[in-house]
Amino acid sequence: MSLQPAAADTAGFRAALGSFAAGVNVISLWDADGTPQGMTATAFTSVSTDPLLVLFCVNRANRSYQRVARTGRFGVNILGTTAREVSDHCARPGSDKTLAAEWLAEGPEWHSPALTQALAFLDCETEQDVSAGTHAVLIGRVRGIGLARDEQAAPAPLIHFKGAYRELTGGAPTSRTRQPAHTAKEYA
Repeated sequence: MSLQPAAADTAGFRAALGSFAAGVNVISLWDADGTPQGMTATAFTSVSTDPLLVLFCVNRANRSYQRVARTGRFGVNILGTTAREVSDHCARPGSDKTLAAEWLAEGPEWHSPALTQALAFLDCETEQDVSAGTHAVLIGRVRGIGLARDEQAAPAPLIHFKGAYRELTGGAPTSRTRQPAHTAKEYA
């Protein structure tokens, strides 16, 4: 494989970032009238384990951004392959992104809607809202966590790559010897 130069413009940037395989998530929240809303996002990552922080990026012109900014709360639903319908529903620009009642998990009193088909759920409170060009980087403190009840029966993660959903293929994960974690104090 070899690389060829591409223009450092919006088209080249999008083509390059489309080469990054990413897990698919639905960011969820309760609207002002109590309606559950969702937004599909792949721009999501962990930030810190002390305190527990995550982030996602969203266009500031997006209605979902306005709702999260207003409420200060959001949920991150990490999706498996069985949740493709939910992802598609929440990915349609400008459409109604109300989450169907049958998609919602019942359970603890989380501050954001959790999806039954999520592999994991993070209930977050907005810690920082950072402006970055056309987008906001929303950093959330994790206040609650939900995990799939039966991880052995859980579907594979829903992945997005080169503009399409993809599935992981192959055998079981390779085993690795876990190295001990090092702290910053050990290097100081």
